Amino acid sequence: MERLTMLYQNVYRKLLDAIRGGEYPAGSRLPSVEELCRQYDVSAITVRRAMGMLKDEGYVSRQPRIGTIVISDTPHKGSGNTELPRIAMIVTNFDDTFGARVIKGALNAAVDHAYVMLQQSDGNAELEKSLIDSAIKGGAQGLILLPCNSDFVPQPVIDLISSGFPITILDRRFEGVPVATVASDNIGGATTATEYLLSLGHRHVAFVRSDCHVTSNDERQQGWQAAHAYGNIALDDTLAFHGVESTLPDSTEPYEHDIERLMRFVADHPQVTAFLACEYNIALMLRTALQRLGKQVPRDASIICFDHPDATFDTELFRFTNVAQDQRALGQSAIISTLHQIGNGSHTEKIVVPTTLVLGQSTAKPLG
Repeated sequence: MERLTMLYQNVYRKLLDAIRGGEYPAGSRLPSVEELCRQYDVSAITVRRAMGMLKDEGYVSRQPRIGTIVISDTPHKGSGNTELPRIAMIVTNFDDTFGARVIKGALNAAVDHAYVMLQQSDGNAELEKSLIDSAIKGGAQGLILLPCNSDFVPQPVIDLISSGFPITILDRRFEGVPVATVASDNIGGATTATEYLLSLGHRHVAFVRSDCHVTSNDERQQGWQAAHAYGNIALDDTLAFHGVESTLPDSTEPYEHDIERLMRFVADHPQVTAFLACEYNIALMLRTALQRLGKQVPRDASIICFDHPDATFDTELFRFTNVAQDQRALGQSAIISTLHQIGNGSHTEKIVVPTTLVLGQSTAKPLG
């Protein structure tokens, strides 16, 4: 990783030598990013990072529709430029259940330390790539990304990592990729939730998720599996339901279709008396499916979900037992990680934020 981090520094030094040596005197224009990419055989991200260093030190100035102009062959760090670093934060989507509190935590941590440029990809991989590119072109000096998918690493992210650009992956993991991440302890949270249901006496606990290919869902399923192993209870893999579609960020699937699918799943597995749902909205649909089948929560079936809206003033809200992520800590940690990289170079620290099981109205001992 150290060798990769040096790419932009090598380009920076070569350009600086050319400026100091008179190849690009004050008033001249540096070659375009595309030309420099070909000249040094590096990515556009690497070139922009190097030119950003030259700009920060007072050697060049970027002028719209003209290009990058050399303004001095000596540094001018003391020019009074106290502009805070700009951090792009790109998330799939956010609401009161998950995301809004993450962003609030990030914004609070950024006060007097950074400007946060917030964008939403809606779970669209192509839009995500475009937003990353626009953020870099727009002068972002660091990136916090909640990716659409964990199965593959987007090419812009590969380029950023290769150039040593400060980047923090939020709420996801790219296995084997040397990049900083901030995520909840999803395995531990799901293990604790499942163990709680087993401690109540439930012996057939189903796991319900969307088919979204992200590591948070996979880790929660691992926790569900681990709890059975720890309790020496046989695991029935057919009790893992992956068919929820309407909760995906870019989905146009009516939620009624999901309720119908959940009703069929419940009817096909009458032995199930408890459910671990990956999301709050899945728990809501699952409760509706159970009600339409004549079952009440928690009398006939218990439900635990991940996350729950605060709804502080809604005293009538039905509150599910839930695995609460420390969302503010996720946002704060992502900002701190990215700022550290901006000041000290990229790193690959993996930050795991603990979760908490919060008891609600949706769990009870099974009948009989």
